[in-house]
Amino acid sequence: MEKTRGRRRLKRVLITLTVVVGVLAAGIGGSFAWLWTSADLSTVGKVRFGNELAVPPLAPSTVDKDGTRVFDLRMQAGSTEFRDGTATPTWGFNGDHLGPTLRAERGERVKVRVRNTLDEASSVHWHGMHLPARMDGGPHQMVGAGSTWTPHWKADQPASTLWYHPHPHGATEKHVQRGLAGMFLLDDENSARLALPKTYGVDDLPVMVQDVTFDGAKFDHGHRFLANTGFLGERTMVNGTLDPYAEVGDERVRLRLLNASTARIYTFGFDDDRAFDLVGTDGGLLAAPASMNRVQLSPGERAEVVVTMRPGERTVLRSYPWRDGNGWERRFNGGDDSFDVLQLRAAERLRPSPEVRAGRPRTGVLSCRTPTTRCAAATSSCAGRGSTGSPWRWTGSTRRSPGARRRCGRCATAAT
Repeated sequence: MEKTRGRRRLKRVLITLTVVVGVLAAGIGGSFAWLWTSADLSTVGKVRFGNELAVPPLAPSTVDKDGTRVFDLRMQAGSTEFRDGTATPTWGFNGDHLGPTLRAERGERVKVRVRNTLDEASSVHWHGMHLPARMDGGPHQMVGAGSTWTPHWKADQPASTLWYHPHPHGATEKHVQRGLAGMFLLDDENSARLALPKTYGVDDLPVMVQDVTFDGAKFDHGHRFLANTGFLGERTMVNGTLDPYAEVGDERVRLRLLNASTARIYTFGFDDDRAFDLVGTDGGLLAAPASMNRVQLSPGERAEVVVTMRPGERTVLRSYPWRDGNGWERRFNGGDDSFDVLQLRAAERLRPSPEVRAGRPRTGVLSCRTPTTRCAAATSSCAGRGSTGSPWRWTGSTRRSPGARRRCGRCATAAT
């Protein structure tokens, strides 16, 4: 009798444990399923595009007696009304949020007088600029609160779209998100000759894309649960403008795309899947435009694209999901997210624009970051000299051989 009662108790315990384990497994499985299905973000079709795109002003400059072009940048605190009636604490250069666009010519000597009026130290890094290490503005070159720093260098690289931002150790993400960022455009003789849109703010638009999340009136700097890549915002803004649109009055418009987000990868294209011409990358202008309908930019990367518009039409610059990496990485680190970024609105009558054509300098440099990196204009991975993707050079002809272009992935070409 005692044995029978013992077996019954054991049976009840086992049944209870089985039920508990089953409930826990169902709960865990349901929670994971919820996390998985809710991990992606999309603003596609949800953006009203009710705010005209702000275009950062060109920074004024002076020229010293020795020919040095001098700019002044002041890091300062302020507030910005991104949403009607709500003021958000922000930082900026020479203003409440973001900074002016600096512009110089290749060969000029440049000096920037940086003043920090914030209540904490920061720095100014010249992203993509070729310059001495002591002028670079990295974490080792902090500008203390109330202090100044005056880097100077010779701009000696091909025409390109560059940018500047803070680089303090452990605080770069927050300083950039608060608004310390701006573009630096470098021109040269070759870029001046090319039939590219080049009227700043009209048919040549800076497009500084950042992702953002608000916590009430303030920026939310928190990281997603299960994400290991850094901050991922729930919506985008361009040049500090939420839900932006840009009026286009020319047949072709040049967009200088900058991924100014701190962790998010964007795969840019248009909502109607139209093709556009890629004319420049991080390293400068390409020797020939490359037609495509997607271009992917990691944080800090730039691309110059030319879009052809028809009278009266509208099209939306969109970021599509990217398909690199494994499923977990994509799902929880922004790879499945999609955003409507910027609407282009063409006027009923458009000014004619020349066709986009290749710039064919007599000498140039092809460069790759790594021998196996690919760019959209390439048809095979880079097989450049050496294991570090050493530059390929060609001379004595106004044309490159097609094979030369195929030899280098992630390439950029410009006059030297």
